[in-house]
Amino acid sequence: MRFGQTVMFRVSGSMVLILGPTIVGFGDPIFPRSNESIRSSCSYVEEMPETNKSVTTWGYKTNAANAEIITDHNTPEYAPIVERNLDFYEFKFVTIDGSAFDLRGYLKGKSLVIIEYFAGWCPNSNRNGHVLERLWTKYRDRGLGVVGVAEYSDEAELRIHINRIGIDYPIVVETKKLGQRKDSSHYRYRHAVGDKRKWGTPFYVIIDTRDIETSGVNGLITRKVYTVSGELEEESTDQFLRKILTDRSSLTQSAL
Repeated sequence: MRFGQTVMFRVSGSMVLILGPTIVGFGDPIFPRSNESIRSSCSYVEEMPETNKSVTTWGYKTNAANAEIITDHNTPEYAPIVERNLDFYEFKFVTIDGSAFDLRGYLKGKSLVIIEYFAGWCPNSNRNGHVLERLWTKYRDRGLGVVGVAEYSDEAELRIHINRIGIDYPIVVETKKLGQRKDSSHYRYRHAVGDKRKWGTPFYVIIDTRDIETSGVNGLITRKVYTVSGELEEESTDQFLRKILTDRSSLTQSAL
């Protein structure tokens, strides 16, 4: 079953429908690696020339020149689950301990797999990591798989992130340095779907394994995915997972 192009979710008892949010931001400076500048740069800041236009971020406006300073990172930055036509390829990244990881092999026996692109220093990733861990724990025995892909983070930052959340799903490493941002598959995938955030973490790709390309030409995994350019809203994501996993289980039972 497909859910269409946009997913609705509830926030504080109200139904919210997001239809193509537009976020206008400011320039793309080189930030020094400090906690304060990194907090400001991992969320909704678009890579555009400096402008005096307002920034619209999920219903409130700030002046572009001051957006980096006044953004409240204690407030979740939710994004909808969107179904897309996107070519997604297998990767050969290694785990944090240096072991090889076989994505195509991991997909076998799963119904849905969430690929989580995150940064260990990003407060959005740290906050949403707890949501993902809870969903993984709830649905792992019903066919859900999760793989974390670490970006722009050194080993110490990753260890802190993993231990803070208590992650027990696989974590692989694509990039370790801030300067590798535009060389990453994470950057290419999110820009392909119009995600203009500077660092773009977290970013999720959700694969329904019914859509896997069995031929695997040139490493192609699938041409259809769901993406989330921001944080997962827990209640709506839970409903989304439960619906698809229940449908898959029913189909399996009816085929027996």
